[in-house]
Amino acid sequence: KKRRHSGPAATDVRVLERGTYRGRAVAKLLLKPETGRRHQLRVHCKALGLPIVGDATYGGDDGAPRMMLHAHQLRLPDLLEVVAPDPFAGGAIAGLELGD
Repeated sequence: KKRRHSGPAATDVRVLERGTYRGRAVAKLLLKPETGRRHQLRVHCKALGLPIVGDATYGGDDGAPRMMLHAHQLRLPDLLEVVAPDPFAGGAIAGLELGD
């Protein structure tokens, strides 16, 4: 079954920190999707030249044990809001060094 294009997609992207992962330049981003398309965040990061570390499909596969895409906050207006701690803080990921 051929999938048809689902329409335009928009994501607000901000660089929070820059650093290295296993000696390669990386950036910690805050991504706020304004639309909800399949693979939207991954596609937009690749288009910006910042593929997600560990994303084998969109060019960020550099031997990472998993994709480094994490939700910090999920919000469904008038229904639910969940906030998670920063998984990149405090040296939690081996080989990752962040700092402006």
